[in-house]
Amino acid sequence: MPPKPYYKILGFGLLLFIITMALLFIMSMITGSEQPIDFWWVSAVIAVLMTLCSLWFSRKLHPSTASQAFTYGIVWAIMLAAILLIIAIPNGTTGIVFGQWPTYLIFIGVAVGPVLMKPKQFSPNN
Repeated sequence: MPPKPYYKILGFGLLLFIITMALLFIMSMITGSEQPIDFWWVSAVIAVLMTLCSLWFSRKLHPSTASQAFTYGIVWAIMLAAILLIIAIPNGTTGIVFGQWPTYLIFIGVAVGPVLMKPKQFSPNN
């Protein structure tokens, strides 16, 4: 069994963070608000897009089981939350970032995305 690609897992986690921030920036331009997360539909749209991104990234890692795919998603969700906390705590904006329930949809989408793969894709023969 080849070693797990930890650098790819961490790299995809960083890419998911960058994509999340880019989507928030685009949504702030669309809504005209400095804090687009105030609109519940913005979080729903970003959560769906982040679910698709995490699904696509997990396909690049070729998980052999559903639990391995779910592990990728959990690691990415924890990375996303940790990076947001690292940025939000010094700025004093943790209430803005984590004080609204739609924000957690993004984390759930990132964590669940890799599990949405078709069962035949988990087989090691692919």
